[in-house]
Amino acid sequence: MFNINTVTLSDGVASGSVLNFRKAIKVEETKDVPKDKRGIERKELEESLLVSLNEINCLVDEVRKSLGDDKASIFECHADIISDEEFQNDMFSLIDEKGYSAAYAASVIAEQNALEMEELDDPYFKERAADFRDIGQRIVSHLVKEQGCGEENFPPHKAVVVAESLTPGETIRFYKPNLLGFIVAKGGKNSHAAILARSIGVPAVVVSENMLSLLKDDTPVVLNIENNTLIVNPDEKTIEKAENIQVLQEKRRIRLKKIKGKPAVTKDGHLFKLYANSGSMKDLASVKTEQPDGIGLFRTEFLFMEQSSLPNEEIQAAYYTKVLETLEGKPVIFRLLDIGGDKPLPYLQHPEEKNPFLGWRGIRFLLDNEEILRTQIRSMLIASDTTHQIVRIMVPMVSCIAEMQAVQKIIEDEKKLVGGNAIAGMMVETPAAAMNVLNYKGISHFISIGSNDLTQYTVAVDRESEVLRKLYSEFHPSVLQLMYKAVTDAREAGMETGICGEFAGRIEGAAILAGIGFDELSMSAGAIPAVKEILRSCNFVDLQKLTQDVLALPDAESVYNKAHTFLEEQGLLL
Repeated sequence: MFNINTVTLSDGVASGSVLNFRKAIKVEETKDVPKDKRGIERKELEESLLVSLNEINCLVDEVRKSLGDDKASIFECHADIISDEEFQNDMFSLIDEKGYSAAYAASVIAEQNALEMEELDDPYFKERAADFRDIGQRIVSHLVKEQGCGEENFPPHKAVVVAESLTPGETIRFYKPNLLGFIVAKGGKNSHAAILARSIGVPAVVVSENMLSLLKDDTPVVLNIENNTLIVNPDEKTIEKAENIQVLQEKRRIRLKKIKGKPAVTKDGHLFKLYANSGSMKDLASVKTEQPDGIGLFRTEFLFMEQSSLPNEEIQAAYYTKVLETLEGKPVIFRLLDIGGDKPLPYLQHPEEKNPFLGWRGIRFLLDNEEILRTQIRSMLIASDTTHQIVRIMVPMVSCIAEMQAVQKIIEDEKKLVGGNAIAGMMVETPAAAMNVLNYKGISHFISIGSNDLTQYTVAVDRESEVLRKLYSEFHPSVLQLMYKAVTDAREAGMETGICGEFAGRIEGAAILAGIGFDELSMSAGAIPAVKEILRSCNFVDLQKLTQDVLALPDAESVYNKAHTFLEEQGLLL
């Protein structure tokens, strides 16, 4: 018996034997199709696109029946991509102009789009790479003979699927009674595969590629019985413990279902607002099923990334209006276009930067491209005027007061032209902003801490680095001390306080953040039930004491263990 370190994508304990999933399709690099044969390749690609689209539409119906509208929207997005004229024309051009085979053209364009997603800084968009690979694999599957293992090779016994990565389509393919869990080497909590795994109640973890090679077929494993640990070749005692935990998990699932729609109020009467993070209109269906109190982070970048050129005022205003209408009066915090050297738009010129995380991004980029900023703010005000709702505008990457003053002036200028009502707040992602909140009194109506970047800048660790993964932790006491100071100062200045990083979606993190005194916690919609149970089961005074205790601890591990023990003593871990 030995342990492998993991990162949890989908909670839950699983015990069973390994099945390695081998990718089914291999595409030959064909770039020499004769000109008189290219029409045939084009016709084959057209047919494959049509068949793929029909398949996805059928899959949408199946997923809608089994998992609901919110998860079906993932595959509706796939259908939109396959139907996209620009996406199709890119493939046809490789056939017509360069002599690529249909299969190779589809594979190349899908991979190009996937790589563009992976180059982006925002984890939400980075995880969309798997969607393009899934689409490419689906198109290619109708053009070449499949190889390897697929659904028909799934063993008759219950199994934990092991793969380098899994696409949403593959995740759904393995949705059957004998699936126990997933172990992958690539993927994050924002990937659609991870979202689907959580939706169907299947545990999933990430391990390093080196460790993945140790997991041979039929190897017995236990997932998640201990925090961030995969146990290989477990003994009988460990297996029995896992089975007992699984019984408790089912009871907890039923328990969480009962508190849906109830307020996140502590036993001693302190009310918190639980918001959801979202990135597109299609996400909102998933968000609404968890009945959040609002949207604490709506990423507007996705709208811009879907366009072949800058979206104009009309397109943006209609989009923001639809978002507000969909939330039916609940507050929505729109983050201004968070783009820059680290995640460029293909139709805008960006200089190459040696340190893009420290460069021309967020509000820095927007103030240097004021017309883009004005158009976006004006569009939001039009949406406000149309829906008769206040628009909440969040300014990313703020590091100095002049940036917020400039945004406030633009809001007032545009308001005179189109009406509407908006309040602006700053995203606290830099230590400079966290340490200086008091001086934003009257300039920023609210603060929202971006825990991912604040952690990155505080501990000087690239959050995407595999090598430094152990050093990156929101539980670091210095990060928490910055949050505590920012919230305390914001409260003194009369500002609302929120946090929109995924740290709020971890129950240990949520307990500490509640004790810090945030008004709002925003997270992935799927994390809301578990966090709500924590808050409803505790006294606010006990959460405050927990926070004071952890702020005095020396390192991230000590902080996490203290919070974990607190929840364990409250009987809240299962």
